[in-house]
Amino acid sequence: MGDYIIGGWSQNTSESVPAGFSYTMYGMITNLEGLTSGTPESPGWSPAEKRPPKGGGKVLWTYGGGGCTPGAMPGTPDQIGKIVAVTEEGGWAGVDFDDECHMDMENVITAMQALKEKSLGTSYTFLAGWDYNNPSASAHGQAINEAVQAVAKAGAADRQILMCYAAAMWSMSDIEANVGPAITRTIDNGVPPGQVILALTPAGLTSENLNYFLSQVTEKGIGGLFIWNYPALNADDLETIKGKLGISA
Repeated sequence: MGDYIIGGWSQNTSESVPAGFSYTMYGMITNLEGLTSGTPESPGWSPAEKRPPKGGGKVLWTYGGGGCTPGAMPGTPDQIGKIVAVTEEGGWAGVDFDDECHMDMENVITAMQALKEKSLGTSYTFLAGWDYNNPSASAHGQAINEAVQAVAKAGAADRQILMCYAAAMWSMSDIEANVGPAITRTIDNGVPPGQVILALTPAGLTSENLNYFLSQVTEKGIGGLFIWNYPALNADDLETIKGKLGISA
């Protein structure tokens, strides 16, 4: 395919946008009613108050993430409107919807479409592990597949991002059993290959699993590779990623 992109997430808005990144996402905005990081009882920063860091590429904020609360969000037209207004008024390039708390997918798609009407960017991020690859075995796995299909059918997301890791990189046996199948499944679910992004974490990253992820990107001709908590990524690993994907910046 060629023309691969890289990007990633940070929970610290003081982190700069790295050279070569096409997209940087700041979050995680896990207090979904208050639109802050943290929890309703202990809120942190809000994209309504912070401005995106300067640098190359496009800078988004992430709605959701691990521990996001409550479920079934966004829940009302007002909440959808607030997502759009915060993004537009704050100078953000768009919103990454990280679905780790069973979001209301109909409203997520409505929010994405409203953002796109304002020429703002969108992405849908989800856990692409065993449940996703075995939807007949669990209601959760079936729901993830249905969400990916619905977002793809609506043309609502610029990218769909496959989180293929946990607190650290999976074992190689789990990687080999799930990463390639998850990419294929996502394409079969209607997402154009160029809009499919594979994601990893620096925790537990080795030359073996990094090279495996990079080979999946190039062999399957998908859009690129994103890094969770990119400030923790080893500089040599970043150079390996750029070199294998032909990114010169």
